[in-house]
Amino acid sequence: MKINQVSTINPNAYGYTAMQSKDNVARKTKETPATDLRFLNKNYNHVFVNFQGVQNSLELVKQIPLEDRLASLFQNFRQGDLILTGKELNKAKKAMYESAGLVKNVIRRAFFVEDDKLGGYLGFVKNAGGDTEVLNLNPFGINIITGGKSYELGAKDNFYVIEDDVLSVQGNMLKIKNKPKTDLSPFRKNFARAFDFETNVSPEIEKLNKKSISLLSNEMKKTPSKVTFADVGGQDKLINEIKKSIIYPIRYPQGYENIDVNHGFILYGPPGTGKTHIARALANEADATFISLNGLDLESKWVGESEANWRNLFAEAKANQPAIIFIDEFDAVARSRQSHDEYGNKVVNQILTLMTDIDNEADNVFVIGATNNFKALDSAITRSGRFGKHLEVPLPDLEGTKKILDIYTKNKPLSEDVSKEALAQRLFDIKASGADIKYIINEAHAHGYEREGIFEKMENRTLKNSDVENFRINSEDINATVKAFLESRDVNKRRPIGYR
Repeated sequence: MKINQVSTINPNAYGYTAMQSKDNVARKTKETPATDLRFLNKNYNHVFVNFQGVQNSLELVKQIPLEDRLASLFQNFRQGDLILTGKELNKAKKAMYESAGLVKNVIRRAFFVEDDKLGGYLGFVKNAGGDTEVLNLNPFGINIITGGKSYELGAKDNFYVIEDDVLSVQGNMLKIKNKPKTDLSPFRKNFARAFDFETNVSPEIEKLNKKSISLLSNEMKKTPSKVTFADVGGQDKLINEIKKSIIYPIRYPQGYENIDVNHGFILYGPPGTGKTHIARALANEADATFISLNGLDLESKWVGESEANWRNLFAEAKANQPAIIFIDEFDAVARSRQSHDEYGNKVVNQILTLMTDIDNEADNVFVIGATNNFKALDSAITRSGRFGKHLEVPLPDLEGTKKILDIYTKNKPLSEDVSKEALAQRLFDIKASGADIKYIINEAHAHGYEREGIFEKMENRTLKNSDVENFRINSEDINATVKAFLESRDVNKRRPIGYR
C-alpha cells in the first residue's frame, strides 16, 4: 500500500492568515503515533494517515476561506460533477439524496469540502448550458446577493450563480469565485474528498441511450387512429352529459362564464362497460392533454412521496391545459378515510386539496375517477366541489349491444349464416358488457382460424394469402365461443365480472 506524504501548509505563505490558539500550536509540536488509516476514496491511491501533525495540517487547510477552496474545484468543474460542502459528509449525503431531483444529469464524480462555519449544506453542479448552479440542500431558505440586490432561494431549490455572487446561509457569507487567491491545486486532496462513479454509471447510461434510440423507430410507426365517441356504443345518454359538462366548457368558455363548471367526475359501474374507452374518446373529442393512470400508480412505500407524486401529476396537467386526468380504480386511493389509516388519510386529503385548488383557480383541468365500487369512496371525495358529478356507466341495453356489436364486427369477415340481430339479442340476454362482446368476437375469430387450420399453416409456413382472404367466421365459431364464455364465467349465477 502506497501512503502519500501529506504536505504541511502554511496559510501565511499563500496569502491567508492562519488563526490558531496557543493550545493548537503546542499540540503541533507533540509527536503522536499513527492510530487510524482512512481511504480518501476506494478509486484513488491517496490515504490519509491520522496523526496529530497531519490533523493540524488539515486544520490549517480549513482556515483557507471556503470560497477559495471551492474556487479551486471550480477550475476543473464539468458537467457530471457534484460538489457538496458543509460540516459533515453523512449529513450532506442525506440532504443531497432528498434533493436528488434538482440534478438533471448523471453524477459521475463527487467532491466533499468540509466546513464548520457555513451554517448549512450546499451543492454545486454544472448544468447543460454550462452554468454553475447552487443547490440549497437546507430545510430553510438562503439568499443570493447579485448586483447589489438580494434574492431568496427557497429550501430544496436551485438557481445558477456567477462570479462575485454572494450566498448568505444563515448570515454566513460565501462569495462565488472562479479561481482562488492562489493556486491550491497541489493541496486539493487535503481539503476535498473525491468520489469517482464513472465505472458504475457508464453501463447504466448506455442502457438508457439504447432505450432512447430504440424509441426512434417507434416514433416513425403509423399512429393508430384516434378513438372518438363514434367508437363508443351503447352510452349515448352518458356521452351527451359529458359533452355538456366537459367538451363544451373547453370549446366555448364564453358560454359558461356564469356557470360553475364541475372539474371532478366519477364514472361508476361494472368493469368492461367502457369507462377507459369513453375517457380516451373524450380527450380526443376535446383535443385535450390526456393523462391516464391506475389509482395505485402514484402510491409509494415512502411516507410523503405519494402526496408529492399527486402534486406533480396535477402540476403537469395545469402546465398542459386543457387537460383530462383519468384515474382508473379510483377507489384504491380515494377510499373512505379511517382513523387508523393515517397514511391513506393523507393521500385523500392531498387529492381533496388539489381538487379545491383547481376549482378556486378555474383551471381548464378535468379529473375523472373510475370505479366499480362507488360505496367505498370517501364522502368528502364525492361531495359537490370535488368530484361532485357522478355518471353511471351501465351495461348496454339491447340497442347499445347492437351498436357495440357493429363496432367490433366492422372489420371482421362474417359468414352469411351469422345473424347479427340474433347474436345481439343473445349477448344482451347474457348481460355481456362491451368488453365481453369484444372478447367473444375475437375468440370466435380465433376459433375459426383453428377450424380452418390456419394456425397450423402458419406453423408449417404454408399459409397463402387466399387462405386469409377466403376465411369467414361462421355460426359454429360464434356458438362455441359463447358456450365457452358462459361455462368459464357462469354468467347466469353471478353479477357482471368483477362487479363488487
